[in-house]
Amino acid sequence: MRIPQAPDRYDRTNEAELRAILEQAVSALELRGSIHTMSTDRGDANVTLVAGTDLNVQRFATALGANRTVTLGFGANGSWFRVVRTGLGAFTLDIGGLKTIPSATAAVVEVTHDGTAWRLTDYSPL
Repeated sequence: MRIPQAPDRYDRTNEAELRAILEQAVSALELRGSIHTMSTDRGDANVTLVAGTDLNVQRFATALGANRTVTLGFGANGSWFRVVRTGLGAFTLDIGGLKTIPSATAAVVEVTHDGTAWRLTDYSPL
């Protein structure tokens, strides 16, 4: 989606068009964080999640062959991720240093950015 740039001066004849474009852009951004679209399997790897780039729901369905880390990158107030681990294995999955899912445990971890830092907002074994 193309986000419009504000011109230096506004032409009143284009006010309705500008308003329509801004309303469309704001609506799209409001929906972006509330759509629960799941990633493909992230596999047996360390990953870095970036709000606005990565999907909100991240799936780890592969058995882990080593302790793995999910690093929480850029986030803004209200950004969130839900990490779903269904692949087991004898190793742990650390979510941003906030919660470590133990070995051989299927679980969901949710983290939310409060404008200052990422916070653990939910942990539920499956």
